[in-house]
Amino acid sequence: MRLLKVQNLFRSTNGLEKKELNSLDVYQSESFLLREFFWLRLNFLVRLISWTRPNFENVLDFGGGSGVMLPTLSRYFSEVHLIDRDTTEASKVVEECSLKNTYLTEVDVVNHNYPEKYFYVIVAADVLEHFQDLNLPINKIRSWLNDDGLLYTSLPTENLTYRMLRLIFRKKKPLDHYHSAAEVELALVRHGFKRIASLNHPIGVPIFSLFRISAWRKY
Repeated sequence: MRLLKVQNLFRSTNGLEKKELNSLDVYQSESFLLREFFWLRLNFLVRLISWTRPNFENVLDFGGGSGVMLPTLSRYFSEVHLIDRDTTEASKVVEECSLKNTYLTEVDVVNHNYPEKYFYVIVAADVLEHFQDLNLPINKIRSWLNDDGLLYTSLPTENLTYRMLRLIFRKKKPLDHYHSAAEVELALVRHGFKRIASLNHPIGVPIFSLFRISAWRKY
């Protein structure tokens, strides 16, 4: 299982206009290091999915409105769903890549219900830290995830290294980054999730890593 990088599509004048992709600026950055760093983060996530061998019957891309993961998920999963308040960018990815097994739901996740225990895999990549009240998204995820399913998260550590690199690359912390990786992970544990595997990106030592990428199972 490998990540399908679609940054050329994002730069295309026929498909996704660069001016439309504010949330995708890191994936199409003029800085090679910044651009490759964020693509490598997704590559680590895909690698973790491959290593943990989930059921590939279906997957939910939770809050994945940019659509960057959709071509990869569509290739390996029989059925792909994405839920986000804004699916404009994701819909263009679906159209340009002709993803026939992908379904988008444009709604706030707290106001939507999928069938209970429907999904065998839920991917929440860099989204949970945006919820001020973590109980809301985690309760939804737990309800929608099959008892034999796996949850995959990618979370910013917000450690000293992370803050220093923000200064170097002149990136401001988003106002809606309410939680660090550690805070989100504690909330997951409180809601009955157990971590079964993790990777630290880009350096294996947690104190220097910028993102923690983990696989979780319900207990």
